[in-house]
Amino acid sequence: MSNRPIAVFDSGVGSLSIIKELKAEIPTEDLIYLADRENFPYGTKSPEQLNKIMIKSIKSLEPYSPKLIIMASNTPSVQVLDNIRECTSIPIMGVKPPLAEAARLTKKKHIGIMATESTLRSIQLRQQIAREVPQKIFVTRINASPLIRVIEDGSFFASNEIRQFVLESTFQPEVEDIMDVITLSSTHLPLIKDYLESLFSTIKFVDPAHNTAKDVKKFLKDNGISKKTGTGKMLVFVTGDKIEFQQALRQMGFKYKVQSISTPF
Repeated sequence: MSNRPIAVFDSGVGSLSIIKELKAEIPTEDLIYLADRENFPYGTKSPEQLNKIMIKSIKSLEPYSPKLIIMASNTPSVQVLDNIRECTSIPIMGVKPPLAEAARLTKKKHIGIMATESTLRSIQLRQQIAREVPQKIFVTRINASPLIRVIEDGSFFASNEIRQFVLESTFQPEVEDIMDVITLSSTHLPLIKDYLESLFSTIKFVDPAHNTAKDVKKFLKDNGISKKTGTGKMLVFVTGDKIEFQQALRQMGFKYKVQSISTPF
């Protein structure tokens, strides 16, 4: 069991932010990375559609016998995680907005949540806010779906004009005056964290990837299934256009070999 891989999947390049932290936290573990580009973006899908898509991805990963599957997308993690756990015997871990941490960090009593349009509209996010954010703290929802789209296709990194346009469309001009903490509640967004921090130097951007990696390490240890020795290997799979995805990875500086995979009907 300890020698089985950990599988990580998302609708595209977003999983890379989780992969990076996993490699740092548990370097001996073998990883499988599935980029479900065929169904990008998750952020426009209904809960019913997300259910079907998540089950297909999990079924495509089951033949590799992972000891844990990380659903590395906030959108389905917020809306359908409990349902998905009932569909497989493999443990499933999600990634959710780090709202409690943001609430602890804010001095201005005003936080922002950057996420997909679907996540921001969901009743589950409203419930999480009610549980984790004190009423004295104001919450602003920031629709990051257009930004996520240009991160996924690589144009954020390739075109200064596109980058400037989408950032101006995403953030209010007075954002630094009114809030001091923003959660990166899409796994695509930590890929540009350094850029956001240079642009908004007074705002703390909270990335859940590091905490996710620590949670994975604890889960493996608690269940006695940590891989103790060796150097972790990684397989990379993609649904959809393999060449296009390979190019997107290269634009971001990643040189992983990519293989195509089909999700079951």
